[in-house]
Order: sequence, then C-alpha cells, then structure tokens
Amino acid sequence: METKLSSIDRREIDFLIGKDRDYWHYPAVGISGGILVLWNKKLVSFDVKENSSQVIVGNLSVPNLGIWKVVTVYGSRCCRERGSLWNQLEKCMEDSFPAIIGGDFNCILNKEEKRGGKRFFFSKGPKDMKCFMMNLDFHDIGCIGPRFTWCNNKEGASQIWERLDRCLFDSFAIQKLPLAAIRHLARVASDHSPIVLKLDVSVRFKSKFIKFEDTWRSYLAAKSVIYHSWKKKDYGDENMILQRKTSRTLRALFFWNKNKCKDLNILKEKLKEEILEFQNKEALGENLSADDLLLLRTKST
Repeated sequence: METKLSSIDRREIDFLIGKDRDYWHYPAVGISGGILVLWNKKLVSFDVKENSSQVIVGNLSVPNLGIWKVVTVYGSRCCRERGSLWNQLEKCMEDSFPAIIGGDFNCILNKEEKRGGKRFFFSKGPKDMKCFMMNLDFHDIGCIGPRFTWCNNKEGASQIWERLDRCLFDSFAIQKLPLAAIRHLARVASDHSPIVLKLDVSVRFKSKFIKFEDTWRSYLAAKSVIYHSWKKKDYGDENMILQRKTSRTLRALFFWNKNKCKDLNILKEKLKEEILEFQNKEALGENLSADDLLLLRTKST
C-alpha cells in the first residue's frame, strides 16, 4: 500500500483497520511513495528481512502452509532506480521458500498492457524486469477483471491506461497453490485499482514430487525450457547442485505445461463431452447417421 506519508503510528493503524493488525511502514520520500504492509497477527506472523523505498521483503509464516517469502513493491518511475530494486530482490531470493512478489512496479511488459499515450517500446525498463523474472524463475499468473490497473484520470485523447500493478509467483509457489488467482477491483479513491490475491488452498498436490512426462519430449519448446533452466549457475556440493538443477528444471517444465498446454486440455475435455453425448444417444437407442458414427470413431481415437 502506497501511503505518501513520512510516518504512521499505532493509533492511526488501530483507527483505520483495527487492533488485530500489525504493520511495517517505510516512510515516503517527499510526497510520493511510502510502503505500508499489514497482517493479521492472530492468523499469521511476518518477519521483515529487507526494506527500502522500493520494497519490503519478509517471511510470512502461515499455519498449515509453512513459511513464504512475500515481497511488497513500489517501483520507482525511474528506470535506473528500478535497477537497484532488481539487484536487491536477487539477493533476497537465495533461500528455498516459495515466493510471491506483488505491488506497483511502475513498469509494463508489452503493448497489450497499455492503451493511449505514447507508443510502447520494449526498452531497458521492460527488458530489465523480464530478465529478472526469467533469471529468478518468476511468472505472471494473469488476472481476473479489468485489464488495466492505473489510469491518469484524464479524458478523451489524453487518457492513458496501463497495467502497472501485478503479482508474480515463482514456480515453487505455483506448485503449492495451482489455483491462486489475482483479481483487479474497481478504482474508487485512487488512480490505481486494488489487486487481490486469493490463495485457494482447498486443492493441493497430493505428492510433493513432479514427474517428468514423456509427452513433453514431443514439444521443441520443452527443450528450450530445459536448456535455460539447466544452464543457470549453482554453487556448492555437486550432489546439491544436481538436485537443485533437476528440481528447478522440473518446476519450469510444470509451469510451461500448465500454461502452454492448457488449450490441449480444454480440447480434450470438450472431445470427452462430445463422445459422451454420442454414447448416451447410442445407449438410448437413437439412430446415429453414418457421419455421426464416423465422427465418433475419429474422436475416440
């Protein structure tokens, strides 16, 4: 949460949101910025590890879910200053906790994330952010609701919309919470839309292990995923290096499969429904045409 305040005390927190919330505040620089993180101390604990004008990094301990690395970002509008943000985050991601990064990055990654204003260019700012995401294995899990999260609140040709706010998961977090969803809420008293992350913990993987699927070998893209995951540098004992490389590569393949092959899964389910429909007609004694029978055999194979 961006406060634009140089200080916040306990009484203000109690008045705004109640006594059940604990908080950490990094003061604003001038009249912009300032990051406020709040958590319900009766449900979770949050241990702040790093903080600066652009980020608050902490370990969130959640009952039944363990420890999570949670990062709240307020990225600088200056591309050069955002470079220090990526460097700071890289140093914070050395442990093995699942990690989530969310907030206002003040950066868009492609032309679909902007409407109005100057034409989008894939310049140093977006390149640096993409490079950070690729090197540290972070992924944008998409959103529900309006496409853009910020508007300059002008009218006509001067109006600009952008998706400046987002939530990033590493592959470990995605594996833990495959049904997590981001929702963009309505803008009310701000030029930004609030974003809500729902961690749906009702569906979890029964196994902690990801198995290599033989079908992945039939896709050329899978070779690229393996190559880029495996070539990342690791240090330490050879056995630990091999374990980390294998684990990282399998997580990358899992996430790639989840996103790139989802259309195939949708098609498979659709074909199952059509086959079931034909089979129900057949079971009820309805006459199927020759074309229907041919189509049923084709779909079944």
